[in-house]
Amino acid sequence: MTLRAAADHWRLTNQERSGGVVLIWQGAVYGWKNCLRDAAHEQPGAYAVDEAGHIFIAEGGNEYDGAKCWVAVAPSN
Repeated sequence: MTLRAAADHWRLTNQERSGGVVLIWQGAVYGWKNCLRDAAHEQPGAYAVDEAGHIFIAEGGNEYDGAKCWVAVAPSN
């Protein structure tokens, strides 16, 4: 399942959560936030997919301190 498909499926089954970003780690949805927030709260390698289908990856940092920043993923991914 692609990141967008996983996020879309989660949104269909959790319609009380509109907008925001769906958070995905190792291929599984693990949460939702109303907006893209500080990457230090996420593991490096976590993904966030917004309602428009834009994908961001948490990069830098480490497992203990969290990621350093969110980076937009190229639209073809």
